[in-house]
Amino acid sequence: MKESIFSFIWAGICALLSVWLILYVDAKLNFSDDYFFPTIVDTIHGWGLSVRKVLFFSLYLLYWLTGIHKLFGNGLLSLIGWVTLLVIICVLIVAGYWFVTWLVTFI
Repeated sequence: MKESIFSFIWAGICALLSVWLILYVDAKLNFSDDYFFPTIVDTIHGWGLSVRKVLFFSLYLLYWLTGIHKLFGNGLLSLIGWVTLLVIICVLIVAGYWFVTWLVTFI
């Protein structure tokens, strides 16, 4: 039960982040004015809906029904693990350097 609730929430978070990324890229590259996108946007607005809401619910259903959001979660956990490992290695290297320079001052 907990896993299905978390999966439901995580799919929403992934969809929200995806919508933010898509709209950010669209604002920078302005691809919504090219090809068939203006027709799609006009149709969605003609139905009285927001493009952001339609995109969110479409991606939410895609993630939740296919389980793609679980792959994002696993990748995020791996990324956090690797970054933590690199930070620990860097801290050990810097601390070792400081220790060696402190030790050399006594020689």
